[in-house]
Amino acid sequence: MRTARLRSPRPIGDGPAGHDDLGPAAQRLSPHPQLRRQVVDLYRRGSVPPLLSLLCACGLAGLLWPVLPAPVAGAWLLAHGVVTAGRLLLVRRFNRERVGDAQLPRWRAHYVNATLVGGLVWGVGSVLLVVGKPHVLQLFAWVVLGAAILVEFPSLARLGRPYAWLLVATLTGPLALMLLGPQPLPGGAGALLLLACSSALAGLELHRTYVDGVQMQVEFARLARFDQLTGLANRRHFEETLAGEWQRALRLRGEMALVIFDVDEFKPYNDHYGHPGGDACLRRLAAVARELVHRHGDLVVRLGGEEFGVLLPLTPASGASAVADMLRRAVENLRLPHAPGTSHPIVTISLGVASVRPHSGCRPEDLMQAADAALYQAKRAGRNRVMTAPEIDLASPAARRMRAVLH
Repeated sequence: MRTARLRSPRPIGDGPAGHDDLGPAAQRLSPHPQLRRQVVDLYRRGSVPPLLSLLCACGLAGLLWPVLPAPVAGAWLLAHGVVTAGRLLLVRRFNRERVGDAQLPRWRAHYVNATLVGGLVWGVGSVLLVVGKPHVLQLFAWVVLGAAILVEFPSLARLGRPYAWLLVATLTGPLALMLLGPQPLPGGAGALLLLACSSALAGLELHRTYVDGVQMQVEFARLARFDQLTGLANRRHFEETLAGEWQRALRLRGEMALVIFDVDEFKPYNDHYGHPGGDACLRRLAAVARELVHRHGDLVVRLGGEEFGVLLPLTPASGASAVADMLRRAVENLRLPHAPGTSHPIVTISLGVASVRPHSGCRPEDLMQAADAALYQAKRAGRNRVMTAPEIDLASPAARRMRAVLH
């Protein structure tokens, strides 16, 4: 019988809102860590570019005020005000703690599209403002236009192509006016093209540097949470996950289980086969555990040395015991020769199982202590076996008295 039938299935959608059930208990890191970092960086400083763009629009309106009809100036400022308000509202709505991985591309597209709308307003609006105006005013307008483009450079250039789209959306109209309009200005067009090419090249370099930096940060974060020898989660990852799953189990009033196991008589094995042999043995055991325990939310961890753990959220004691026995038999079936003189001719493991329904009278440490005590009992009973801690032993004295009164 497959142990998945013995365990309570993880409810769908019971994690924090917006996470798409991607809580801290995930065995792997987010499948889109680079995209998440990219989107978060966009919105973290997302209110600055629209405000600076609005400031540039007001400055251009001030420069052209003596020759600009009031309705035109009002329409210009109103258009930029609407775009700025929309972008600020978008930034305000974004909350990285409530955005799941599936939503990241949509939020990225929202930001890019809002920026492109602002670029189109600049490109079309500036042409309408300066058409028929003296060359000197046109030059002033193109200088301000260049400043408005550079305002978007720090954030949008890190995305790569979207910055090129912004350049096209913003500069197509002004370049057409300077080259084909009633008052050609080829020198201004050349300067604007030079600005576009240089900023595009700089944006490409910034994009490469940014992507490299994000990749390094993601890799450092992964290394900080995973054991380098076995590839399993390390103790730091385990403690963070245990705390998060404990709170979730409290909220859902569900059970959670922990299995702790280690290699029987590992020191003689390590002494006989050497540290490389011992490391190879630990990697084999880690691979077995990783292959057998793969339900979303379950966490296989190397606690240290030859000791491993399996955290099973929303799992009763019967399901955890079945998982533990499956692990024990799988390791036994590896038939790895043990060191001479040990109690078993092949490598075996002993396992301690504990399960609890979290409440205010107990702590995550109680679950770990109970599983560790059960492991010690398995060692004393002859090794290569599974021992399960009684659930009542996980309660605090106050909780035990309360339970006795209720029953």
